Amino acid sequence: MSAAPRCRRNRAALAALAVLACLAAPEVAWGQGLLIPTDPSLRPLAIKHQRVSAAIKDGTAVTRVDQVFVNQGPRQLETHYVFPLPKGAALSEFYLWVNGKKTKAEMLEKEKATAIYEGIVRRLQDPGLLEYIDSDVFRARVFPVPANGEQRIELAFSQVLELSNGLYRYQYPLGASALSNVPHSVKQDFTFSASIASKVPVRSLYSPTHPLQVSRKGDYSAIVGLEQGPGTDLTRDLELFYSVSQKAIGLSLLTYKEAGDPGYFLALVSPKQEVQKDEVIGKRVTLVLDSSGSMAGERMQIAKDALTYCLKRLNPQDRFNVVRFSTDVEALFEAPRAVEEATVKKALSFVESMEALGGTAIDEAMVRALQDGAAEAGGPHLVIFITDGHPTIGETSEEGISKNAKGANQGASRVFTFGVGEELNARLLDRLAADNGGTSDFVKGGKELEERLSSFYDKVSHPVLAGVELDLSGMGAFDVYPRKLPDLFKGSQVVVLGRYREAGDVKVTLLGKVNGANRKFEYGTTTFDREQKDDDFIPRLWAIRKVGYLLEEIRLNGEKPELRETVVTLGKRFGIVTPYTSYLVVEDKPTAPVATRPPVWNPGWREEA
Repeated sequence: MSAAPRCRRNRAALAALAVLACLAAPEVAWGQGLLIPTDPSLRPLAIKHQRVSAAIKDGTAVTRVDQVFVNQGPRQLETHYVFPLPKGAALSEFYLWVNGKKTKAEMLEKEKATAIYEGIVRRLQDPGLLEYIDSDVFRARVFPVPANGEQRIELAFSQVLELSNGLYRYQYPLGASALSNVPHSVKQDFTFSASIASKVPVRSLYSPTHPLQVSRKGDYSAIVGLEQGPGTDLTRDLELFYSVSQKAIGLSLLTYKEAGDPGYFLALVSPKQEVQKDEVIGKRVTLVLDSSGSMAGERMQIAKDALTYCLKRLNPQDRFNVVRFSTDVEALFEAPRAVEEATVKKALSFVESMEALGGTAIDEAMVRALQDGAAEAGGPHLVIFITDGHPTIGETSEEGISKNAKGANQGASRVFTFGVGEELNARLLDRLAADNGGTSDFVKGGKELEERLSSFYDKVSHPVLAGVELDLSGMGAFDVYPRKLPDLFKGSQVVVLGRYREAGDVKVTLLGKVNGANRKFEYGTTTFDREQKDDDFIPRLWAIRKVGYLLEEIRLNGEKPELRETVVTLGKRFGIVTPYTSYLVVEDKPTAPVATRPPVWNPGWREEA
């Protein structure tokens, strides 16, 4: 009888799995789990998919991993599966899938497990032997992985999360590749999800490494997730930070500093998710809509629907106004009015009656909207400005419109611009938003406008602190971004990055206004270290923020040699692709990534033919 049929028959009959708890010479795996053939000429097997789920509760985490590997060669392989655990984690479960059946590991003594494994290999059956390599690395001997087939592996590990400066840190090892020959990506998909539950309200949630989506329905829990398709990069560990606090507004700090150089800091500011009605600041909102001829048709109707959405979600303590502009400018009220049934009904009728006719008087409309912010004292004033075109009426130059807007903004109003379509002056809208403490957004079509505007409005509908300032006096803070902190809204989060000169203990204070009254939030003493190298992602995040700020300055005000030079220096030092460094990298001779630990695999790996 041939070996292959006998193997197929016996694989279903017996799968001996063993967990071995003995120290051996360290054999280091890089990042994610790898399935490596024992034949040193073959490279690790490709990863079809990798699906990770974590349950985090009160500072502890249980992580479950499901991986499928592909043997693309014509012969079955004996392999080693190597998985690096996060520091302090303990493996709790290990499974192999054999002919579609999930088979769990047994705990056996080393000598017995090894003897069973070697006997089964001689009979061409299907064992897996999980060995303890060192405190953070485990190895499973898996045989056979079928020719042109797949091997599915599942495992689980538990850990107590590290707590530093009020932030819990969760890490999943993905950095597979300081080595050039290990898989850098998945063939099908990579997914990650984590549920977070806490007896103390969860405040900040932040990943410096991956664009995690966050879903929150209350103060005591959250769900974060990530779904990525074929080709997803697997060269960087996934990190997630979160904080808990009983305070109405949570604040957490991390630092990084090398001896002799100024340090870096990251601050996360996040108000609670659930707020009482009396904790919400009354805001003033001026909704501005371009009703010029180019908005005719579906675009106009969808824009009107978006304004209707905003009007129906005003809070009782808010004040509001609506401005329409085309060749002329028309405001519904002389000044923002209280939210009452009659005023909202009048506003809805005003919006519905708008027709798309005439030119585009952006300058006059912006000035009129900003006058609402200076008309009366109160909560934060938000100008939501929607247009699809270039200015054609009155002042039309970018410089002139920007100057007039700054002059009219006497009440610290924040301008949020929404550009619709492609025939518009994006640079002007960017500048109006940037100069007036807001943001700009651009959408191609009307339907997208409705979705983006409604989502934006939901985020800013419940302000809890206006005029925010972070007081870090005593530590010589400089190069802090953003330059001006935004107002805080329910469920929002502000990430502040900067540098510091003076190490030591500092009292951290957050200042702002609630319904016109000054408020102060004190967070006790925080240590800004003289030397701290654990959170080495902070310098690069700071550099990305600074480069972004400088590129915006160049785009809005023109290139200056000193700005360009700073962008190039930061881009090359921190590996940031910019309009300048992406060109210069051709001239320079970039070095390969430097491994923090020596490679252990054969550099002559080849694909199985």
